[in-house]
Amino acid sequence: MSIPAIDYALVDALRTDFTASEFTVDAVSDLLGEGAHAALHREQRVPALIRAREVDSPLSTIVRLFVLHDDVSIAQVDKALGHTTVAGLRRLGLIEGEDQIRATVQIQPHEARFDDGVARWWVASDLGEALTGKPPAKDHVLGIGGATRTLLSLTPRTRVASALDLGTGCGILALYLARHADRVVATDLSPRACAFARFNAALNDVRVDVREGSLFAPIADETFDLIVSNPPFVITPDALRDGGLVTYRDGGRAGDALVRDVVHGAIAHVSPHGRAFLMGNWEVAEGEDWASHPRAWLKGQPAHAWVIERESLEPAEYIEMWMRDNAASTGSLDDTERDYRAWLTDFENRRVARIGLGMIALQKLADPTRTLRNQRIPQGGNDHGNHPHQRFSRITTTTSATGEYMEKVMDDLAAHGWAVSEDDVCVRAADVREERHYQPGEPDPQIIIATQGDGFGQRLQLDTYAAAALGACDGELTLGQIITAIAVIGDHDRDAVAQAVLARFPDLMSAGMVSRT
Repeated sequence: MSIPAIDYALVDALRTDFTASEFTVDAVSDLLGEGAHAALHREQRVPALIRAREVDSPLSTIVRLFVLHDDVSIAQVDKALGHTTVAGLRRLGLIEGEDQIRATVQIQPHEARFDDGVARWWVASDLGEALTGKPPAKDHVLGIGGATRTLLSLTPRTRVASALDLGTGCGILALYLARHADRVVATDLSPRACAFARFNAALNDVRVDVREGSLFAPIADETFDLIVSNPPFVITPDALRDGGLVTYRDGGRAGDALVRDVVHGAIAHVSPHGRAFLMGNWEVAEGEDWASHPRAWLKGQPAHAWVIERESLEPAEYIEMWMRDNAASTGSLDDTERDYRAWLTDFENRRVARIGLGMIALQKLADPTRTLRNQRIPQGGNDHGNHPHQRFSRITTTTSATGEYMEKVMDDLAAHGWAVSEDDVCVRAADVREERHYQPGEPDPQIIIATQGDGFGQRLQLDTYAAAALGACDGELTLGQIITAIAVIGDHDRDAVAQAVLARFPDLMSAGMVSRT
């Protein structure tokens, strides 16, 4: 498998050629047309090939070569990439072939929007199975996958002095970090991943310090204001590690131990007040709560934490998902069944009933040496950031939250822990709407649902007391005053109203539907 080389003069020439041909997301979409472009996202390249071959332009040649893995003549490549030329592409390790040229890597345009403008990048990665018809090799370098896109969406873009991309892969997370971090370090165990990350940083004229090594080993005792990681979290049995591991996705450790180590390492290497956003999988043993493992990992740790489970799979479902991802169906039936059996046995040996898929947001305590565990927490939970507040949520919507939303909710978690009191003054988020469902002819609703346009797009069912309190949260009255008003106006028992409101508001706060003023 090819590894891109870095010759800075040639990389500059390639950037010049890509820019001149308008090799951008929008231009490629316009070239291919809506139908073919949509098919390409479904990993079907034939409609796109037909369309690109019909057009004679530098852009169509570049798309055929680097996006669609098509054979292109030397004359076409030299015409489309006149500054780089075929000779330059060979020295960069990006093509092979004599009369007909074929790319050894995939390069795709990528667009990212920030407060200060739009970044247009090109991202090189290994050729995927849809282009080669072959399963990924052990050291395959993935492009921008689904979990990475989720993490890109979730990460706040507030300016920081330093940031770490742990397990960088092709380096896309590091490119994003470089837009709002003064210094970016990216690490990866895979030498090929480091090579791709360095190439992508150079191609896009972005400064990233790429270091090779396992997890946090390359950074020694350094700390960072922001850490992000989409680590190789797939839980794979020992029996498959000699022949079946794919570096970018398989953790190579027993059970979910790698995710545990990433959590502990992130807490150790993030600076006070700093944050980490991590993707991960965790096991749920028979008879255990879904959050047992993350809860155990975070016990005694000097960090606020929000653990979110987005999906939960039975072992068989989990195995089938990742066997499909690794193109296990291309092997013999005996091999497939052997691997499936080994995977099932591994889960059974640890009494695993389900596997959770989700993310973990962390914020280091203001003073990590003093957690106030033995001190009384002030009314309302405000302890100046030195008591670890931890929240465990199951959110099964398909919507990905934004970094701005995550920052707002983590701010509230760190300051208050989402524990509410009657002294709190709250304000309802502008995107919250309410649904009421009535039995025909009845004056009172049977179901009241608060819906969220921002964040994870959650829908929370409320009773009449909590719905009334949510509606009254305009930043003027305390919750106690609102509770009293609801009780008096409706002639309800005040204790019952208070119990209902105070029990439901932590969920509304963690959903970002209300916040303290």
